[in-house]
Amino acid sequence: MTDMKVFPPCDSSEPADNTLRSDTWLKQNVPLILESEAYKEGGALIITWDEAEDTDQFGDGPIPLFLLSRFAKGGGTRAYSNSIHYDHSSTLKTMEEIFGVEPLLGAAADPKTADLSDLFK
Repeated sequence: MTDMKVFPPCDSSEPADNTLRSDTWLKQNVPLILESEAYKEGGALIITWDEAEDTDQFGDGPIPLFLLSRFAKGGGTRAYSNSIHYDHSSTLKTMEEIFGVEPLLGAAADPKTADLSDLFK
């Protein structure tokens, strides 16, 4: 096992362990989001990591992404995955397409950047 970098928290009252801090936030906030009217009325929750591992050959990806929505492939009853290359610009491109933002910004404007449409029914 490689030694992982531990970055200081933004708030000194938070744990320095990135995984613990993330898990705590998700445990507190995901249930609130899933119970919200916006989510229940057709919303989607995308959970993605900002970076992959801090060291070794996985230092630049892949990064996990979870899509929770009744419109997601798998319908919440089975997993779905594909081999399409996505990056942070894919998420940006998807949000810009959903909300009609034009022109697309940065790498989202690149025709080679895949949006996340394959993850939806």
